Amino acid sequence: KPSDTTGRKEDRSTSRVGRLPRRYRGRDIMLWLLESGFLDVRREEVIRVAGRIPARGVLGSTHTISLQALSAQGVVLLGRLTGIEDGGSLSFADDLEANVRFADEASENVKRHVDDYISRMGIDAPVAEPDPAETVVMRQPNPTIGSLDLSRSGVTSVVWCTGFKGDFSWMRLPGALDSAGQPVHVDGVAALPGLYFAGLDFASTRKSGIILVIAEEAPRLVEHIAVHS
Repeated sequence: KPSDTTGRKEDRSTSRVGRLPRRYRGRDIMLWLLESGFLDVRREEVIRVAGRIPARGVLGSTHTISLQALSAQGVVLLGRLTGIEDGGSLSFADDLEANVRFADEASENVKRHVDDYISRMGIDAPVAEPDPAETVVMRQPNPTIGSLDLSRSGVTSVVWCTGFKGDFSWMRLPGALDSAGQPVHVDGVAALPGLYFAGLDFASTRKSGIILVIAEEAPRLVEHIAVHS
């Protein structure tokens, strides 16, 4: 059956990625996150809790996007892609349920944070309304699909949405990069004199890397450069 999202049969591999509701308790979720200080949490604290810099949660432009909603629209959900065999057969991990649960828990954690903020500040906000993207009944393959033969399944197009990270391999400066090849810095200021990084994700806080923080972080780097030039 073609999915309602593309008009074609669609199989979608999943992974552990959080989800944000688009709106919550009468406001856009970003307004709540900005006002409550959620986005001001320091980089070190984010890493301490997650063990690494986490992927950004999925946030729809006009409405909440959930795996449940995609499945209800006819998208066949699969676990994480683990390999490609000779002959064009794909293999997937048996982790679809865990991936869906991870996204659900991420959304609930954010909403709980907003609820606590509203209660603590005594804000008169409307009660939470059910979000159709989160309450829709998920249509899950039974049994789960562990492999997919591209030819036999009629797959003619593959879209890779694997995310990205900066490639700094060209920067051959001792001490500039860590063991993972990523910049070593504090708030964009490298340990090497005269070296700075601007616009990195989670450079200082959760909101680093988002366009709204440019006016806050760029002047700070400019001031540091001016003082130490």
